[in-house]
Order: sequence, then C-alpha cells, then structure tokens
Amino acid sequence: MKILVMGGDERMIFAARALGADALYLGENVNISGKYEAIVLPVPLSKDGENVACPIENTKFPLEKITEFAKENAFIFAGGNCPKLDGICREKGYRLENYFDSETLTLKNARLTAEAAVMLMIQASKGALLGEKALITGYGRIAKFLAKNLAALGCMVTISARKPEARAAAALDGYEAIDINNFRGDIGKFGYIANTVPAQLFNEEDFKGAGAVFIELATLPQEPTKTFCEANGLKYIFAGGLPGKYSPKAAGEYIADEIKSRIMLL
Repeated sequence: MKILVMGGDERMIFAARALGADALYLGENVNISGKYEAIVLPVPLSKDGENVACPIENTKFPLEKITEFAKENAFIFAGGNCPKLDGICREKGYRLENYFDSETLTLKNARLTAEAAVMLMIQASKGALLGEKALITGYGRIAKFLAKNLAALGCMVTISARKPEARAAAALDGYEAIDINNFRGDIGKFGYIANTVPAQLFNEEDFKGAGAVFIELATLPQEPTKTFCEANGLKYIFAGGLPGKYSPKAAGEYIADEIKSRIMLL
C-alpha cells in the first residue's frame, strides 16, 4: 500500500518511518507527486477544524489538501474526529479511520504520559520522590500508571477519587484512597500533587500553607489553578501533550502499530 503521512509533530516523522511511508508532507514543496492509497493525518488532527496541524514546521494547511494526493477510494487515517474531514471523505468516497479511538493506543499514550510526568515532577522539585508523599486526583489510565511509577520510586501515594469503585480499586492496588468530595485543607502534607481529572477541583483556599509541586495532566485551562498555586508558593506544571514532546519516537511507533493493525483488517 502506497502511504503518505501529512502534518503533525516529530512523532509523525517516526510514524512515517515505521510505516515505511512513501512520502512525508509537512506543508512544504517536497516534490510529492502522484496519488496514494492511504493518507495518514496527525494527532492532534486539527486545532481549528479547518486545517491540518503541523507544529513541527510551525504551519498548517487546509484539510482539502488531501484531495490532491488521495487515490479514489483511498483510506484516510486520522488522529481524531473532525466534521469537515468527515464531509470531505463522504463527498470524495474516501474510507475514513480514526486511529486515535483505539483503547490500545490510548493505554500506550497514558503510559508515556505517566513516565514523562515523573521526570517533570523530579525536575521541578529540589527534593526527591523517595520518602515523599504524593496526591493523585482520579484513578483512570494515567493516574494508575503514574501511581505505580511513583510508588516504585519510594513515594507514598494517595488517590483522591469520586467514585467508590475507583477508591476501592486504588486501595486494592495498595494506595491510600480518599473521597475527593470530602478532601479539603489537607494539601500541605503532600510534596507532589498530580491532577488527572478534567474538572476544576481546587479553589485558592485549598492551597493555603502548601508548598509543593502541582502538575496538571488533564485537559484543563491553566487558569485559575496556576494563579492559585503561584500565589501560595507551589510550583505549577502545565503538562499537556507529553508523548509528543518527550517520547516522539515511541509515540510515533505506537501510532504506526495501530495503523498497521487496521490495514491488516481492511
């Protein structure tokens, strides 16, 4: 299958290599010609719903650009959903596959996120993880991997979660588990706080008297938590998109593995 990879960050370069792609398009004239049976678009696919993201070249290009290179009935592998891309594919008869909806790929990215988070937490502190206490909000994929990593480095982990079943799972995995709804005014005992819940859980009062590292791993705006942290002496880390930033080779190869598995089923 003749494959063209279009756009993205550094991980898409590694994905293209792992796929054995025939060409890589990054919004420049790189003498690409002919038509391709499969086009691979990046993750994230688009920031504005109109253009393919290409941060590695600090540029972008219209989603319609795929029509210049796609064969009739081509497969379009996209790292996310986009109504405009859906419309293009329907109109042109392309077969659209969202590879980012894979639980396997999600788990692999969660593992990379947790690994990079530990590195950032260590860099932000003048202390050590060994013997320190850490609070993790939520007990989803990233939280589970992060808790395991921190515990392995000698950190005492507490999980704060809303759902009783999540707290039960955390306790069975050997961590202290507390109800996030009842948790207030006790942050000062933790040297590290990691949020994995996509909701505003903390107010400014929660950080009074605390002196810690706070890392934001959920898809939340930086404010107001950043201001709350800095006003109370906490180091705030906004940690979005960690696999692409710190593990592009592994992240790109994971994308390639997912696409290869889908090609085998086509």
